[in-house]
Amino acid sequence: MNDDNLNNGPDGEEEEKFSDDPEEQLRIENDLLRLKLQAETGADLHQLANVPPEVENAFLNNILAFERQLDTVEEVSIFKLLGEPRDFRKEADLDDEEIEAELQRLTDLMSAGRIEVDFEGEYPSRLKYKFITEELFAHETQQFDIPDMVNHFIYEEFHPNHQLTITANTQDFLDMWLDKAIDEDHFMFGPEMVSKVSGVLPREKVFSLLRHLFDAYLSFQNGSYEIEGVSFQETTPEDNTPGMGFAEGIIQYEAMLESRETVPIKEPFKLYFVQQGNEWELMSLVMPGIVL
Repeated sequence: MNDDNLNNGPDGEEEEKFSDDPEEQLRIENDLLRLKLQAETGADLHQLANVPPEVENAFLNNILAFERQLDTVEEVSIFKLLGEPRDFRKEADLDDEEIEAELQRLTDLMSAGRIEVDFEGEYPSRLKYKFITEELFAHETQQFDIPDMVNHFIYEEFHPNHQLTITANTQDFLDMWLDKAIDEDHFMFGPEMVSKVSGVLPREKVFSLLRHLFDAYLSFQNGSYEIEGVSFQETTPEDNTPGMGFAEGIIQYEAMLESRETVPIKEPFKLYFVQQGNEWELMSLVMPGIVL
């Protein structure tokens, strides 16, 4: 085969040139990459919508490289990934001004080492510094040799913030309610929910009730809500009592009927949750027009 029709792939493989149009060539390469991923890993990846072919190409190559390294890559500590920096003092030895400066220096070092830490809640800088230097540094992760790959960590996965999780789930549900569209695959929905009237209901029955309620209106407009309180009791390991929690507040919107008449709604809501590990599943609810 003529060498002019060959390109070098990301791992040194020679790939045939199928088109003189660079964009079309990339699209063909992306199709072949998807076939490789399906053959090697069983992953069935569809073409990414509204994504430039060069971006999709980089994405697919990184996935392929990741999958090929997955079984052989070694685990190393974050401390080692960062070059074993020994010039960061213990949190207890720093005053508040020093903590701010050292946290920024630490953040810059991690960014250069392609390591990111997200704190979903609001926490003091001292806690963040202590967590990274005394806990995350010792955490082991797989060391992949993939360009531009970022090791991403979330503080709450190490230290769950149950109030934050319940609040976030409540916001997600209320946003879906105001959109009249429930994401039935959302992780807050377990296999069943509890009704005060009907007892235990399978999730599909609950979704059916919600769809029936939404179908009675053309739209919900000018919606807003206020979460006035969140309360919870964690799972008790001693007697295996499941954790329970709730969020309550006021939701308001204008519900448009099929007649185009608008009905103003402003009512209290209450969402009940049950703890499943570090997550909280929606267990029951009181919303305008429905009480489980």
